Amino acid sequence: MKLKKYDATGKESGTIEVPDALFGSQVSAGAIHSVIRIENNNRRQGTHKTKGFSDVTGGGRKPYRQKGTGNARQGSIRAPQFRKGATVFGPLPRDYTINIPEKMRKAGIRSIISKKAKDNAVCVISDLKLDKISTKSAYQIFKNMGVVPGNTASFVLGNEDAGVLKSVRNIAQIYTMNAKRILAPELYHSGQIVISESALEFLVKNYSKTVRKVAGV
Repeated sequence: MKLKKYDATGKESGTIEVPDALFGSQVSAGAIHSVIRIENNNRRQGTHKTKGFSDVTGGGRKPYRQKGTGNARQGSIRAPQFRKGATVFGPLPRDYTINIPEKMRKAGIRSIISKKAKDNAVCVISDLKLDKISTKSAYQIFKNMGVVPGNTASFVLGNEDAGVLKSVRNIAQIYTMNAKRILAPELYHSGQIVISESALEFLVKNYSKTVRKVAGV
């Protein structure tokens, strides 16, 4: 498969051959759903909490006497049925983390990249080198590519210096991520995926699907 190639200024410089093992593999909707759902789950803080009967302050006296009022007996004004009372079966802090097998995670990432490649929404750019940290300069590069404005993109970096990361991450339409830590939801929901050359090398090495050979075949 061939993808569009851009130079470090954002101008198209031809095409680049990429392996079908990563960019042309079979798309698995189930793998994409799993990796996105699990990653979104793992981002949840789980700090939600409501106050139970023992957490609500006050209520040390009975609202009224036990007998003779005609009302149901009550022990505390902080019981759940009263205003400003406790919450019954409310949410408590919990850990939402789900462990995902590395093989499944890579299958999901590979399916996302392949789907975007088949939709002509993946391109490769030479490793960016900026003289100084400048969001304006970085924005102009992506504008030359036609990525911004009016579109969202995931920019996958490789060995670029920290200045490039700081320059690009301020652009609102672009999700910046390192090839060593791919963010599946951002990758899937982006209109375009821009991969630097060093990131491409890492992705091909670590995410390409390997076909196991059977002895005697």
